[in-house]
Amino acid sequence: MNLRVAVTAIAGWLFADLLLAFAIVALGTQDPPPRPVAQPSPPPRQALERRFVKVTLSVDPDDARAGRQGAVEALRRAIQAKPVLRGRKAGIVLTFGAQNNGGEAFAHDVNRLLERADGALFAGVATRDFQLLGASGGEVMLNIYLFYKN
Repeated sequence: MNLRVAVTAIAGWLFADLLLAFAIVALGTQDPPPRPVAQPSPPPRQALERRFVKVTLSVDPDDARAGRQGAVEALRRAIQAKPVLRGRKAGIVLTFGAQNNGGEAFAHDVNRLLERADGALFAGVATRDFQLLGASGGEVMLNIYLFYKN
């Protein structure tokens, strides 16, 4: 056997063994892959009922504009007269106001009083102001769209 071939063969195997050892060391020193993080589930979507609850009442427009307690109490009594509203949450309220100099402004004044009248029912509710045609001054009609019960 040729000594030169034996030394070359041993050197080749030694080089391969060292390369394998370095690869094992390199793989062993790496950080483990990160664990997957659970994504938070999106909040359940709330949907509005198709039918609305209609509430009609009379409010002094001056009391509503000034935010007086009398207007809040009139609104609270009209809401409490509807048992279907107890323990519920409103999503949208369409308010129709009748006043000679602009029903939309009157409806807006009434909408500002909703949370004071019932904070649980009207917390964060979306409102829209409209004029109530064919009615005398001070009349208010609320169309309250409720969220489905959970």
